Amino acid sequence: PALSPEFGLLKRAWQRWLRIAEVIAEFNSRVVLTLFYAIIVLPFGLVVRLFADPLAIKKTRISAWSEIRYRTRTLDEGKRQF
Repeated sequence: PALSPEFGLLKRAWQRWLRIAEVIAEFNSRVVLTLFYAIIVLPFGLVVRLFADPLAIKKTRISAWSEIRYRTRTLDEGKRQF
C-alpha cells in the first residue's frame, strides 16, 4: 500500500529527532561520566595515594620476617614432599 504524505513527514521528523537525541545523549554521557570521576574516582584515588604504601616502604613495628627453623631432613621425607 502506498504511504500517505503524513508518514513521510513523520519519518523526517523522527530522523531529525534521532539526530537531536544523539547530540543530547553524547553531551549527557560526558557530563555524567565527568561528575562520576570528579565525585567518586578522584577523591578515592587521592585518599589511597595519601595513605597506601604499595611498595611497603614505610616501616612498621611488626616485622614481616619469619624465623626459619632448621631441621635435618631424611631421604624418606624428601621422597614424600606433599
